[in-house]
Amino acid sequence: MTEDVSMETRGIGLGGRGGGMLLRATLAQNVGTGCAFGGLGVSVLALQDRYDASLGSAAMALSLIVLTMTALGPLIAGLIARWGLRRVMSTGVLTSLIGYAALAFAPNMPIALAVCGLLIGPGAALFAALPPAVLAGAWYPHARGRVMGIAYLPILVTVIPLVGVSVIQNYGLTVFFLLLAALHLLLLPLMLGVMEPPPEAVDEQGPVDGVALGGPHIVIMGGALFWLIVLGDGILNGTAITGSAHMLPVVEGYGVSLETGAVLLSVSGVSSILGSLLAGYACDRVGSAKTLGLAGVGFAAAWIIMAFTGWLPALTVSAFLIGLCGASVFPPISALVVQVYGVDALPKVLGLLGVMTLPFSFSMSPAAGWLHDAFGSFEPVFAGLVSACLIAAVTFFGISWHLARKGEPDLEMSDALLSSARSA
Repeated sequence: MTEDVSMETRGIGLGGRGGGMLLRATLAQNVGTGCAFGGLGVSVLALQDRYDASLGSAAMALSLIVLTMTALGPLIAGLIARWGLRRVMSTGVLTSLIGYAALAFAPNMPIALAVCGLLIGPGAALFAALPPAVLAGAWYPHARGRVMGIAYLPILVTVIPLVGVSVIQNYGLTVFFLLLAALHLLLLPLMLGVMEPPPEAVDEQGPVDGVALGGPHIVIMGGALFWLIVLGDGILNGTAITGSAHMLPVVEGYGVSLETGAVLLSVSGVSSILGSLLAGYACDRVGSAKTLGLAGVGFAAAWIIMAFTGWLPALTVSAFLIGLCGASVFPPISALVVQVYGVDALPKVLGLLGVMTLPFSFSMSPAAGWLHDAFGSFEPVFAGLVSACLIAAVTFFGISWHLARKGEPDLEMSDALLSSARSA
């Protein structure tokens, strides 16, 4: 048995228990993030109509999910170490299942928002954020970068918007949310079948609870470079969330049908798969900081195009750029952290970044909705997003220049180092 596990972990052979665990990790990530970003993204307008609410309030549903998913991130590793992956992930699926069922029958917007923040977000944090990385990486410690690429392929983010618009229009929002709950119900037996990695694999990849925050934070947080990374990372993540929540309202303002808007969301989902695959290549070619700067430029270009025309091909290009750039943030951020702080500090720094960028992740999407409500159009929203993305781009290009002056080997990061960054 030991020999079989060792042989399996040296590749990505999908047979045996390791393949089953990788499949479970991929499905868990897809159900959790697909229902949240694809499901809540496509239902923003329906939520606004259902509760006669402002666009800012409707957009806050997704922001609250992101807020609780991120805020609970530093605690998940400790829960995994104490309870094990099976119990943590099963509990998360059940919690989110209850959340979507409750959201289907929520009588008003405050209760709907409470359900998103107290049930759906925490549930997704327990089974769809860090746990898939731990599960896949633990069974394939010698191919962690590659299995992360498989486990985090955003497939349902592409599919759910297309299906969701049809379901909402023909059967209503209640049925749509119940279908999302049903996806979690189908996932639950698979999570009950999650197996802890064999001791040999755990020994090779290190303890799971090494992800927990620890050590003197002042060494990291006391430097200006950390706060510049927080600024740029926060803007890019907030922009990606804003794109998911507001794409349908924007295209509807141009007279585009909801069905076509759902296709644009799916285009964004497909391009995010490409972005996830290209991000590592770009890090190798131009460096992690420059890759993030280019993501900021791409975001700015997407919103500029969307601001000036409602021509469908142009909107398609914008949707493509938003998905591409949104998926091109996490791998370069991880690689940049490794470059600046070292591999050993990666979990600690990523945990701090997750907490410190919460104001951006939580506030940018509702703020965009409130700006629209206040001014009656998306023009100030476009201006604000373009300006913010250019600030992020300048910040990361400046970081790249600073590291080049210090002689940091940005372009010489090894594949092994980048794989470690992706999988943490």
